[in-house]
Amino acid sequence: MDPIAVLQNRIEQLEAKLGLAPNAPENIHQHHGDSATTNLLHAAQGITNATVGHEKLPEAMHLASELNNYTDPNLAENLQQNEMHAQEVAAAENVIRHHCHCMHQCRQAAPVMDSQPIQQVPQMQETVNNLQAAAAEVKADADVVSQGVAELAETVGNAAANASEQLAAVAEKVDQVEEKKFPRRRNGLD
Repeated sequence: MDPIAVLQNRIEQLEAKLGLAPNAPENIHQHHGDSATTNLLHAAQGITNATVGHEKLPEAMHLASELNNYTDPNLAENLQQNEMHAQEVAAAENVIRHHCHCMHQCRQAAPVMDSQPIQQVPQMQETVNNLQAAAAEVKADADVVSQGVAELAETVGNAAANASEQLAAVAEKVDQVEEKKFPRRRNGLD
């Protein structure tokens, strides 16, 4: 038996028990429009119609949007503007890709940037500045010491050169004195 017929039969039996419908089967068909089965069938048909309408609704909305666009008096101007925007986007494609790549790298670096040592950088900046100032003072002192060492080396070098010249002069005088006191023999028989 058809499931709808079974349902209708059960509803009719319920109506008969409650006294809502006449007991005679021929009277049931006469009052067919007032039965719960008929109302359920009408409700099901209404739900089906509404569902079909909702399925077609997005398509109808799309058609309405297209009609609205095509009936717009500024359609040609809008198309030109859209074309210009499309050309601008196409021209900036490499820049957009570069920005996307940079954003991706920033997103990957976010955990590092959120780490505690990076968050403490502003507080540590004063310490870094003090260390740089101290290093600059030490470098200035080191430069002064280096200049002093260079001057001392030059002085020692000049003194060594003078001493060397004096020693060379003394050695020459010693040679002269030796030659006077002990002349050299030419053939060794003199």
